[in-house]
Amino acid sequence: MPAWEDLSPTTESRTRIHRFSWTNLLIILNLAGFVVTGFLQKNNSEALAWLEFDKGAAIGQFRLWQFVTYSFIQMMEAGFIPWLILGIYTLYTIGNELEADLGSTRYLTLYFASAAYGALAHAVLQYLVPAVLPWVTMPAAATLSAPVLGIAATAARRWPRRPVLLLFFLPLRLRTAAVVLGAGWIGCTFWMRQGLGPSIGALAAAGVIAVLEARIDRAFDRLRVRRERDRFVEEIDLRRRTDALLDKITREGMGSLTRAERKTLHQASELYARPKGKPHE
Repeated sequence: MPAWEDLSPTTESRTRIHRFSWTNLLIILNLAGFVVTGFLQKNNSEALAWLEFDKGAAIGQFRLWQFVTYSFIQMMEAGFIPWLILGIYTLYTIGNELEADLGSTRYLTLYFASAAYGALAHAVLQYLVPAVLPWVTMPAAATLSAPVLGIAATAARRWPRRPVLLLFFLPLRLRTAAVVLGAGWIGCTFWMRQGLGPSIGALAAAGVIAVLEARIDRAFDRLRVRRERDRFVEEIDLRRRTDALLDKITREGMGSLTRAERKTLHQASELYARPKGKPHE
């Protein structure tokens, strides 16, 4: 990941993704969701209610898919358009690089975990806000703020010094830009209320993942080392048994081997066929 002092006119071309990425597919789905939201609001509000997150439907009626689908339903407000553009830009730049660094599986887990945490946070607000402020209502959640903020916060933690252009022209460190983006996004969604819960939930998800990620990595490293050690011991034992079988073949011929011994020779041939530089893979 280039640092600020490494930035050059060719940095963008060197870091741009030139292959299929789930991030680009998610961007397409979010743009399609913006169009679909506008169409459903005018023509089929009942279908829209099946996709937006609302505590009464998602929890009360077990429409669990709403924990994911709501993040593709965009807010049809004029003030949300700049944030939609900024979110798509964040996914295209930071999201693609983060996917390349984490791998598709972990990246998609982060994306949808942020959405799920955002839905839970919105449900909490839907339950608590009317109880404390009876004159305030919390509408159904509909915004991509949850995954965008989760990805931005995770990237800022991994590459705090990475140079970015906030709002396409303001050069900042990624950590600083993420703080500014998060504060502005939460302020905007506080005014619209639909994205307040998802925004808070996404930041909580990023924090939880930051705490657990190091422990998960250490657990996987220990598991990998244990597997490699066991495989190495098995290979040593297989080589020892193979040497004994080769001595038997020299003395008595191939016809003297039992079925189990032939299977051992087959396993040994597969072992010797592996690339020399990767004996334990």
